[in-house]
Amino acid sequence: MKIIFWISIFFLFYVYFIYPFLLAIISKLFPRLWDKADDNFTPPVSFIIPAYNEETVIKAKIENTLSLDYPAPIEIIIADDCSSDQTKDMVINFHTKNYPNHNIVLKSFSKRQGKMGVLNSVIPYAKNDFIILTDANSFFKSDAIKKLIRNFKNPNIGCVGGTKSIITKDQIKNTDNVGINEGLYWKFENFIKQKESILGSTFVDGSIYAIRKETYPFPASDRIIMDDFAVSLGVINKNYRVVFEPEAISYEGASKGSSEEFRRKIRILRGALTSIQIYPTKKIIFQLFSHKILRWISGIFMITLFASNIFIKGTFYRTLLILQIIFYGLTFIGFILEYTGQNKNKKTMPNVFYIPYYFCLTSWAQLIGFLSYSGGKNPAWDKLERNV
Repeated sequence: MKIIFWISIFFLFYVYFIYPFLLAIISKLFPRLWDKADDNFTPPVSFIIPAYNEETVIKAKIENTLSLDYPAPIEIIIADDCSSDQTKDMVINFHTKNYPNHNIVLKSFSKRQGKMGVLNSVIPYAKNDFIILTDANSFFKSDAIKKLIRNFKNPNIGCVGGTKSIITKDQIKNTDNVGINEGLYWKFENFIKQKESILGSTFVDGSIYAIRKETYPFPASDRIIMDDFAVSLGVINKNYRVVFEPEAISYEGASKGSSEEFRRKIRILRGALTSIQIYPTKKIIFQLFSHKILRWISGIFMITLFASNIFIKGTFYRTLLILQIIFYGLTFIGFILEYTGQNKNKKTMPNVFYIPYYFCLTSWAQLIGFLSYSGGKNPAWDKLERNV
């Protein structure tokens, strides 16, 4: 039992403490900095916005894109994936009435393609060599395109990801704890990505990334639902680097509730496993194993740690068992508060309950996604509801 206990505790500490520490040390000792980043490198870009039932945000998204501070021409392509709401009509009316002279192109599909299928279909029509990919509910900081594109001055870089920042209660009134804890999660993620970039390559996030058109891998649209992860692996397999630009920032609302976040985590995990199956790579095995795979199965280590700890005697082990019981007790209280109406009046529960609850929610969702992965086809576009 002690062997199981120490293996479990080692891998949990490795994922959340040892690996970040190793990245910080290794990136200092053996940096592979991408030189030739140039703020004056501003070629024309194509800005692609996949959209499915985005009538609540599409107008604001187009306005945000048109307001970005970028000196070169921007081709804006809105790819409507057979929306059943007013998304398509809103784009047409918005363009005709407000910006008839701007380069706004609507690509509309009469049959659902899924996000990956939409991107695969639209990218060949993009006029420019550098493409910005984003979500309709992600809003860019004014200089985000400049910060992304400047890295392509280095010919070895094929894809650049930006910082995803979750809007919390400080930016939107009456948001709940999901936003707060998503924000903490993404701060941790951004730190990891920045250090991995210095080593060589990392993984981008779908809310904000740019790619050389020639390196786009055209992933299988009937199986891939996580375009960002699949594109990252595909670009790396073409012997280009995928790096993280911390100063290119997008803002996104938090998930509307924990059930939505739970579903999102399961979906992400299944999509990521499909991407690995299609694009197996040894080029970043250290990052892939440490950053992704071990975290996805951390729920297993949490179970084996607790179960083995029950049968081990000794003051030290009993103390750790009591601490685990307290942790899961706080998690259970967080669950009760969440699902008995604590947030009906948009009040936030104390973080002493919610942080353990959110951590366990994420771990269990990833574990379920990992264990239920079948390797078959994936749904076209499992839209997640977020606060606008």
